Amino acid sequence: MRTTEHALDLDLAAGKPSLASPTAGAIGVLTAVWRLYRNRCQIARLHDLDDRQLLDMGLKREDLREAMTSSFFENPGSSLTRASRNRANLFYKGVRHD
Repeated sequence: MRTTEHALDLDLAAGKPSLASPTAGAIGVLTAVWRLYRNRCQIARLHDLDDRQLLDMGLKREDLREAMTSSFFENPGSSLTRASRNRANLFYKGVRHD
């Protein structure tokens, strides 16, 4: 009987790490930081609206202050969305917090 040995050349399978992977990761991080900065600028522009306009969106001034005082890497838009949804849920349950 004859036995043959089958071996894989793992050096060929692993390959060399490409430069594209770290570059794509860095671009992703920079994009996320830019998006967070842009969101904060837009929330700062919400301060120009009066209280009635903010309430039409389901927001109050304290919601804007809370969103702007969150840490930089926390998305302030999600905080405002959460506050608006909570206020809408209370409104539809019959509890008014104007």
